[in-house]
Amino acid sequence: MASLTVTILAGGRGSRLGGVDKAALDLNGRPLLEHVLAAVSPLAREILVVANDDRLASDPRLTVIRDPEPHAGVLPALLAALDTASSELMLLVACDMPFLDRALIETLVRLAEQQDVVMPKVEGREQPMHAIYRVAACRAAVRAALEQGRRRMIAFLDDVRTLTVEEPDLRRIDPQLRSFFNVNTPDDLALARQIAGGTGV
Repeated sequence: MASLTVTILAGGRGSRLGGVDKAALDLNGRPLLEHVLAAVSPLAREILVVANDDRLASDPRLTVIRDPEPHAGVLPALLAALDTASSELMLLVACDMPFLDRALIETLVRLAEQQDVVMPKVEGREQPMHAIYRVAACRAAVRAALEQGRRRMIAFLDDVRTLTVEEPDLRRIDPQLRSFFNVNTPDDLALARQIAGGTGV
């Protein structure tokens, strides 16, 4: 399997959760970030975290990158990670995705052998924050998109070899698609605690 950098986005403001640091939110005795790390660490050559501050800088497991344009969308943060990554491929995820599936990630990495981007699609929508990016090709394409004022997260996909992974193929590995569950609201957090405690649907 190709070498893999994992980048975790931890710069969100958590506005729907009262402005909290989502990475530190408690999920059944562990911060959300620790659930993410447990899933990705065995697969990663290096782990990058894009953040707005240095709260995680002392963690020896991580390399913290300051978000170059906080609150300006994800694409500048993606470019900062691509500029830092030292692997062939990069997985991008968010710190509020506690149910990542290692087998699904491994499948996406294998599919990236002949691709520049492997992009899951759930409920008809691309999932750029659970996707695999070929570092060299995507670095150039993202930089060009930003220079041209194209700032949507998927603005550069037409400029690279992109494989879309449809929902039925994702469900074969992750039947309930919990890999794509985000904790955005108090209700999401309550549901995550039920799932993590074994009482979720």
